[in-house]
Amino acid sequence: MTSIPVAIPGRASTGALAFCALACALTWVLAAPAAAAWVQHRMPPAYAVGCAGLSAFGPLLAALTVGGRRRELRQVFGRWRAAPTWVLLALAAPFLVHTVARALFAAIGGHPVRWWDAPFTPEAVAALVVFPFGEEIGWRGFAYPRMVERLGPVRGSLALGAVWGLWHLMYAITPAAAGFDPFEFGMTMIELPLYSLLIAWVFERAHRGLWVAVAFHGGAHLDHLERAPRTDLRLHVIHMVVVAALAIVAARSLSRRAARA
Repeated sequence: MTSIPVAIPGRASTGALAFCALACALTWVLAAPAAAAWVQHRMPPAYAVGCAGLSAFGPLLAALTVGGRRRELRQVFGRWRAAPTWVLLALAAPFLVHTVARALFAAIGGHPVRWWDAPFTPEAVAALVVFPFGEEIGWRGFAYPRMVERLGPVRGSLALGAVWGLWHLMYAITPAAAGFDPFEFGMTMIELPLYSLLIAWVFERAHRGLWVAVAFHGGAHLDHLERAPRTDLRLHVIHMVVVAALAIVAARSLSRRAARA
């Protein structure tokens, strides 16, 4: 069993802050041209679309940059082995969470548009591959162990989730909203710290194998609850309650493991 390092106050910088700042900066700069076009109610030029695609690799590029300077790339890229059971559980976890939320929504008289909202456009299918690898090598491979070392598993996961949510700032500027979508960004800033705890729970039990983090992130792209209509917010509220309840359980489990360690 992998032990969770105990936080050491006052310890020298682990590079986590530099990584988070660089990951956000790279992604925001690359996503900005497309976002600016949508704010101006026009189609983004081809180069802006290409840059928007590359923006998903901001965390990966930041991990390569900061980890390379610290000569820690082997630590970041060397932990891929994970039991297939944990990988499959991580892949299915988002769909299971969404299914529980949809079932509760139906139980109170709601009508889910669909019970599985799979990616159906070429862009969504590409995102299914690009974003899990572009993000998780940075978030869980580089940042997570360092933030847990400084803050502990619960606070470290929540802090990482907050940065992860802030990283999505430019993605909240959408053509559908013709600009910044405060609802989408607000939901992101609440949900991702909670999901960060859920990923941490599975991640630790799989001995921090990166395939688990990639699978969990990929599972979120296999079922897009966020495309549910906003005319009835009950489904979104129920989903938030379900994720929060599971995150509390995960936090207690992580705390107990840290205490034993």
